[in-house]
Amino acid sequence: MQEEIQDLETTRQNILRRAPTNENVWVVATEYFRLFRHGYMAPVLVGSESSSLFPRPKHESHTQLDFLKATMAHDVTDGVVCGPEALLENWKLVSQYGGDVNFQLKRLEQVATDSLLATTRTSVTVTANTKLLNKRLVLRGSVRFDWDQSMGRVTRHESTVDLLTPLLELLGNLKDVAVVFDKALMTLEGKFLSKCSNTVAFN
Repeated sequence: MQEEIQDLETTRQNILRRAPTNENVWVVATEYFRLFRHGYMAPVLVGSESSSLFPRPKHESHTQLDFLKATMAHDVTDGVVCGPEALLENWKLVSQYGGDVNFQLKRLEQVATDSLLATTRTSVTVTANTKLLNKRLVLRGSVRFDWDQSMGRVTRHESTVDLLTPLLELLGNLKDVAVVFDKALMTLEGKFLSKCSNTVAFN
């Protein structure tokens, strides 16, 4: 029974990993929002149990990273960081400092021949040790996908969110918002500035 469950999980992961490398930017964008709807997902260990007739070595399978590597250029950038691994690390930080992530695509439109702009709505509960602990934030934002036809991959993936508006509604004044962002590793546009373990998203 355990082996059957493991095989089903392996099959599920293989289906999820089928990233449309040579598809157009519309397909990649919609798949991106599906895979990241609930923020960062940890890799899973797949492979047969040692008791199976033909055991296969277990290995880590990371659906989200596989997708980013398959659909984005090796030097894809969001304007701050570079590479699929760095983009995924940003998602990991978002999920680290905020729980119950709900990342929704509200609108997707073509803004240039090979560029799409997605309008987004992200809701998240602050879980870091900050003054906003356990507060639920609803963030309006956008994601731009720039596509290279010759490569069949995304070359620029720029994401921004409006943190100022919900924080003003929550805290009531700009002074308190400034205190929250003093020495924070995230800007009011949702850009992470540092990966240092001793820094926090908000104060």
